[in-house]
Amino acid sequence: MAGAYTQSLLLYAYQGSARELTEALRERGHPAIRPKHGAVFANVEREGTRATTLAERAGIGKAAMGELIDELQALGYVERRPDPSDRRAKLVVPTARALEVSAIVHEVNRSLERRYRRALGREAYASLRSSLRLLAGRDERQPRI
Repeated sequence: MAGAYTQSLLLYAYQGSARELTEALRERGHPAIRPKHGAVFANVEREGTRATTLAERAGIGKAAMGELIDELQALGYVERRPDPSDRRAKLVVPTARALEVSAIVHEVNRSLERRYRRALGREAYASLRSSLRLLAGRDERQPRI
């Protein structure tokens, strides 16, 4: 892997963590959840979020987001409810099952972070995070459920 491009290395690291997360969710009663569903889970607010906002936050199209929401609704992870601020609009609201998934995800991610910190050491870990923030160019104020 010495000659691998940086984006390939980032992909391999992501794929490893996604496999670990998917396995943890499967073991804890959520076998249908896949990494693609993270586009909803990572961007929905506990009180609900419009699908268009979810799509914008996730950086995907409205139709693709609609499909993910449909899947998660069929599985019992989200509900569509009227938006009290606009009767024509709907909010995507996480259910108790979604909140459970979110708690598992946070638990697994904290474990991964501890493992990364141990493997790299404090300084290299801080440097990695700083570098990734710079490359990602994203605001870390995303909603958390």
